[in-house]
Amino acid sequence: MKLPVSFEQFKKSPVTAIAFVLIVVVGYLYIDNKMVHSQQLVEHKDRIEKLESDELRLEEKLDKMNEKLLECLGLNQ
Repeated sequence: MKLPVSFEQFKKSPVTAIAFVLIVVVGYLYIDNKMVHSQQLVEHKDRIEKLESDELRLEEKLDKMNEKLLECLGLNQ
């Protein structure tokens, strides 16, 4: 594997060589962060959809239980 900055270039101008390497590293980290963020958005969207369906199911059960409670108390006329 050939390095993007040779040792001779590094010896001649170490600040420029380090700056170049840092730009490559920051670019990689930026792209990696974007990919992870996109993946997290998809996972959270799926999780939100599941939680919303669970919420609807539980609300329906609560409504049925409330109706039965009112029937037992004789308040549902």
